Amino acid sequence: MAHTKAKGTTKLGRDSQSQRLGVKIYGGSAIRCGQIIIRQRGTAFMAGDGVKTGKDDTLYAVRDGVVLFKKIRYLNFNGNKKIKQRVSVQEISKTKVESSNKVKSSKVKIADTDKIEKTKTVDEKNFTEKLNTENKESLNAKSKSQYIAEEQPIKNIPLKKETKK
Repeated sequence: MAHTKAKGTTKLGRDSQSQRLGVKIYGGSAIRCGQIIIRQRGTAFMAGDGVKTGKDDTLYAVRDGVVLFKKIRYLNFNGNKKIKQRVSVQEISKTKVESSNKVKSSKVKIADTDKIEKTKTVDEKNFTEKLNTENKESLNAKSKSQYIAEEQPIKNIPLKKETKK
């Protein structure tokens, strides 16, 4: 005879971790090289310019820029037309930044000149005043670091050592 009663089995008690799939960086957002844009199973989104596909169908950026989503039509393997979204990373054009005389700030829009004046530090104000006075040819030739290098450095004043008496 059995010394213990028969015990029933349970079908519960197992749970897997979530896969955390989906879009990680949305359209119009800035992105750096190597960052993941979308985690997916299968190819719901297609890789475009500046985007590569990982071995688990993850889309990631190959260059710095801005994420763009675009719906495209393409022929499937059996000849049917399908609509999918193509994800691409477009580089930020440097010509727009160079043509403006304002200092570019990531948090402040260039069009809002009143807000820019309020948020500038003393160094940025001096820099923009220098840029406005010089012609456009020298603007393209010199950078902010060159202006800082031309200014006279602050002299270090040695501290007097206290002597014990």
